[in-house]
Amino acid sequence: MRQWLFLFRNCSPKRLIPLAALFTIIYVILLRDSAIKDEKRIAATFEQGHQDAPRNANSHPAEKSSNDFSDPVELEIARQTVNFLNMEETTSRLVQTVKVAEADGSCPAVENLPDLQGSLPQAVLLIQNLKEGEVHAVHPELGPGGTWAPRDCKARDKIAVIIPYRDRQSHLTRLIDFLIPILQRQRLDFRFIVTEQYGNDLFNKGRIMNAAFVFAEKLGVDCVVFHDVDMFPQDDRNPYSCPPQPRHLGAFCQQSGLSIMDYRTVNGYSNMFWAWGGEDDDMGQRILSLNYTIERPNPDTGRYSMLKHVKRKRTAPKLIYQLLANSATRVAYDGLNETNKWTIRKVTTRPLYFHLYVDVGKVPEEWRAKS
Repeated sequence: MRQWLFLFRNCSPKRLIPLAALFTIIYVILLRDSAIKDEKRIAATFEQGHQDAPRNANSHPAEKSSNDFSDPVELEIARQTVNFLNMEETTSRLVQTVKVAEADGSCPAVENLPDLQGSLPQAVLLIQNLKEGEVHAVHPELGPGGTWAPRDCKARDKIAVIIPYRDRQSHLTRLIDFLIPILQRQRLDFRFIVTEQYGNDLFNKGRIMNAAFVFAEKLGVDCVVFHDVDMFPQDDRNPYSCPPQPRHLGAFCQQSGLSIMDYRTVNGYSNMFWAWGGEDDDMGQRILSLNYTIERPNPDTGRYSMLKHVKRKRTAPKLIYQLLANSATRVAYDGLNETNKWTIRKVTTRPLYFHLYVDVGKVPEEWRAKS
């Protein structure tokens, strides 16, 4: 399926529709033929799959083999994928031909753009082992660090999408590939910053976020969007533009956007949370303690799909709850102004993103003992 995707994307507009139709017809014929004539082969595949299942700790003995082409879900995936490819080609033409600039040459607000698609097909999230080089080949218009700005109008907002990262390369590549056309349709001047903790010790999300913010500020952005690597928007009408006040992008997740000034006012993330959990709740309490109102998303458009992964449990819950009990009092001294809490060891400018390696310092013994 991945090879088909990139074949379609590189086709000219005139060839795309007949090619998509042809491959869809062939695909459906193969599905029916497989269901009718190859029952023995499929049964043998199932049997072999059950024999191999114990080798993978994450597999379930009741899961179907990936070769079960008779599943109607596969037909729906094929349909959605073709629709998605047609949508992307149409969008590419619209971005180049639709005149959207206002009288002063600026881009319209997101809600007034003419070429947003609304609900987005999610079948492409099933593509595995997507390579950065493949994504860059499809988007040669990106500058170093995954930078891009619209040509048909002057972007209202210059944003940095900050992605905290550890051990999920497949998720990262798919996320950036998914976000690029959305941010382009929203006519944003954007770039991606992947912030990764140096070493393999206990994770400190707050410190790598603060380090990435300082780097983004040096790039001259207007606001930052903090984005989990496994969360994919379901609707491109959900705005990634700079908010007038702190904004939650997702109705049921932690994606958030803040202006440079607002992030500095709340003193960024706390540096005191280690392992997993607590830092996002603490950030919410910081914002509210300074009498900000958090902008909530439209429940119809502010929805996200999560890629499957092994969910990490909160560690040291007592320490987390103790910190959350005094979030408001720590704003003044625990956060962005503690520049000695992290060091950016290395910055690599890749074709799709800026990659930061951040040293977060020594883990306190009380957290190590509880983790």
